[in-house]
Amino acid sequence: MKKFTPNGPAIKHFRSELDRLSTQKEMANEIGVSIRMLRMIENENAAISTATVERIAKALGVHREQILFSTGAPTLIVKSNQPSEIISSVLEDEDKLIPRHDYDYAGATSDEGRLYGEAERSHNVACLIDTALTEETGAYAQELFDILGGLTWSKRDILIPIEPSEQIALRRRIRQLLVLLKGNDVWVYETSVIRRLPERYDLPPEGEPSSLQFQLVVALGPPGEYGETSMKVPIDHGQPFILPSLKKILSGKVAE
Repeated sequence: MKKFTPNGPAIKHFRSELDRLSTQKEMANEIGVSIRMLRMIENENAAISTATVERIAKALGVHREQILFSTGAPTLIVKSNQPSEIISSVLEDEDKLIPRHDYDYAGATSDEGRLYGEAERSHNVACLIDTALTEETGAYAQELFDILGGLTWSKRDILIPIEPSEQIALRRRIRQLLVLLKGNDVWVYETSVIRRLPERYDLPPEGEPSSLQFQLVVALGPPGEYGETSMKVPIDHGQPFILPSLKKILSGKVAE
């Protein structure tokens, strides 16, 4: 499994700026690690997996590039086809404008529990089909998207809990659909993105109120030809935003 070196001081700084998750206990529970592990991440830059990187970035509401170092040196990790202009600008201590329409890397998944949980915590699901579908696989895909979409906040009353028996049935069916799709060489990839609202194409004026929404992005694609377990997917941030340089992030005192 590929490991990444997190920027511990940056993670600690971002966490300290939050009203929710400001304590290590709250943050550790949110990202699914022990308090001891979170301390190691923040204080010792302990290596973490791609999934943990994604969970931390999502919890903090930041780009993953803002919380990563590469192994052995204080430089950002660059994936093979990651936009070099974003990386170079951060290394040069410059802020970077992230456009509304951007892209991310969705990871292949066969974990029905993760898909169910991400859909249940998201406001909506964005779907992308990047492979040919037959009548059979198209029916599987439609049912999968219908189930995931029905779990989102836009389709149900989040104050009414889903009955355990219904949860079990939905998760079982999601698992079956994942197996059926993969058996027909259609892989399911997923990632999550934080969208800023209201939607706009230019930077919002200073002081304009905004809200955040979580969006689950589910893509159907071919198997990785060379063993890849991720695919590039377009995402919509809702509105553009400024990605601060690491120098600016760490220029102030980092909270304990």
